Amino acid sequence: MKTFEMQDRSGNKNPIRYINAIDGGIQMYGNATGELVAWAKTSEMIVYALRTKGIANEVKGGSSMDFASENGFETNDAAIKLWNEAIDMYDKEVNAVGLNK
Repeated sequence: MKTFEMQDRSGNKNPIRYINAIDGGIQMYGNATGELVAWAKTSEMIVYALRTKGIANEVKGGSSMDFASENGFETNDAAIKLWNEAIDMYDKEVNAVGLNK
């Protein structure tokens, strides 16, 4: 079962600024409108994408995050729980090494 796919393989930073729930995972978009950066199904893989590409000062979510059960998640709040778990992990990692976002 696939749990991660990086679409932006440029090696450059491309801060995540927008997210959607799809196929039981989180799609993450970068700087340009509609620019798909990565898709992840686990909090660890979301953290990997954030570590690799960065995160914008503000991340917005599509309505699919509120209707996650229609997008492969068990419940409507499961996508936001997954995202929040990943953000908590990422924040702990960043604070542990003293990096700025």
